[in-house]
Amino acid sequence: MKGSSDLSLLALPSATQHEDWLRAKKRQLTRLLGGLPSKEPLNAQVIRRREEPDRVVEWITYEVEPGEVVPAIVLVPTRRTPPLPAVICHHQHAGQYDLGKSEVVGWAGNPQQAYAAELCARGYVTLAPDTIGFEDRSHPSLSGPEYERFVAHELLLKGFTLQGKMIWDVMRAVDYLVSRTEVDPKRVGMIGHSLGAAETWFSMALEPRIAVGAASCGTTTYAAVLAAERYHNYGFYVPGILKWGDIPEIVSMIAPRPFLLLAGEQDSGFPVSGAREAAARAAMLYRRLGKAEALELFVSSAGHEFTEEMRKRAYNWFDRWL
Repeated sequence: MKGSSDLSLLALPSATQHEDWLRAKKRQLTRLLGGLPSKEPLNAQVIRRREEPDRVVEWITYEVEPGEVVPAIVLVPTRRTPPLPAVICHHQHAGQYDLGKSEVVGWAGNPQQAYAAELCARGYVTLAPDTIGFEDRSHPSLSGPEYERFVAHELLLKGFTLQGKMIWDVMRAVDYLVSRTEVDPKRVGMIGHSLGAAETWFSMALEPRIAVGAASCGTTTYAAVLAAERYHNYGFYVPGILKWGDIPEIVSMIAPRPFLLLAGEQDSGFPVSGAREAAARAAMLYRRLGKAEALELFVSSAGHEFTEEMRKRAYNWFDRWL
């Protein structure tokens, strides 16, 4: 893998070449993902609304593809003057298919994962959707692992990928957020832990409207994962991607937008060596574009966690850039 890394470093563009390079990279990555659907009406609906002292809670739905409804929760701070910055809060995986949006809004699961609620308290509109296979998007009869496997294989048979599907769903989440009058469409961010972290850098690579990102414990390299003999959810694997590059190339596609990588020194699933490599290689492009300060890596002494210190750094990152 060393030779591949060296070639990738040499392949990074200059500032004048960046726009053409990025267009080509997006086209190549989209092809590997199996392409993306065409956009149809969102048909968004507010199912329920509750006013609380410092925020409004809305249970909403929107369609990512015709007839495919995504349930989500929107938190809107009430003591701020719109238009406001907004953050897509992508939940983790953890093999807990009964949890999704409810965990990031702080109503279930691990309190470390309640970043939608905590960001709303800081003045951000937050959107917490269910990923396919989780919580209200689970299958009525198949178990969580069975349904994830079924969806991934069905998409492969049709020439698509689960990762492409999840990126598309994030793009539609952006469509929904920018349609709201409370949201400043130029100040949309994304945050996630583990699966949510991977979806943050994958989505930002192809969705330029996500202006700022923070990814906790989900950034490494495929090479490091394979060397550690670890495995992840089906969406992590894109056929042929190692012939194209590795995760540092995807992270580089985010430049020059602000991106914060948070990693755990003891995180065996996402080896910190890969996080350091991704940050170091992407940093070369950020420097060439004159935006070195817009990429940052913080390594916690913890394992696969989103500790209070890590969350504070992420929130400060949004405060700084968004």
